[in-house]
Amino acid sequence: MNYLDIAKMAARKAGTVHKKYFNKDLKIRTKSASYDLLTVADTQAESTAVRVIRKYFPGHNILGEEASYVRTDSEYTWVIDPLDGTSNFASGLPIFCASVALVNKGVVAAGAIYDVTRDELFYAERGKGAFLNGKAIHVNRAASLKQALLITGFYYSRGTEMVRTLKEIERFQHERIRGIRRLGAAALDLCYVACGRAAGFWEFELSPWDFCAGKLLVEEAGGRITDQFGSRLNPYKKSFIVASNKKIHSSMLKVLNYR
Repeated sequence: MNYLDIAKMAARKAGTVHKKYFNKDLKIRTKSASYDLLTVADTQAESTAVRVIRKYFPGHNILGEEASYVRTDSEYTWVIDPLDGTSNFASGLPIFCASVALVNKGVVAAGAIYDVTRDELFYAERGKGAFLNGKAIHVNRAASLKQALLITGFYYSRGTEMVRTLKEIERFQHERIRGIRRLGAAALDLCYVACGRAAGFWEFELSPWDFCAGKLLVEEAGGRITDQFGSRLNPYKKSFIVASNKKIHSSMLKVLNYR
């Protein structure tokens, strides 16, 4: 099996854990704040995905949202979000996914994102295009913000960053865009840009497990993804994320106005 096969398998296996626990009466714990949640589905989905990866590539690094299981001197690092959208999951809202990516020397080489509620598997391999359930996907053709449906997210902090995001939403609305959505699962948000369901996405300070697989999907689908300054992303560090169909990217950066 190649790297993409393992990414897809790990994401699907994590999805089976989601299905097992979704809409069940679960004990919910908190992490950094009362709204940063953790459930048994998070931890079991991660351990399930990690078992798949370690079976085939025991010498690779693994960076997971809940724990880093392996640290080696390998050039390969698997980046896992076992359950992106935990708050949605814990509330019975069916917008969540598992995200698995492989980074090689700072470049995302393969990635898969699985939404078990819709049985949608998004995946990509560097240089080989992006796919949804076996069919090639592409970003949409919106040529201006007025033609664009955008997605955003809110950082965990309810302070300055939240206020700034709300002001950004207001500025985008002044551009007479088609609309803005806040879905609560950044990895899926990036999938939706990749497959043309939205023209763009932005969010303050996402972690590598939130964006690595989605970054590759957007790029392989013909889009662009950068930080708020239009610079390349470091797949090992937190970053502000701006993703688009490429045509509206400069317009999004202008409205965000971080330069």
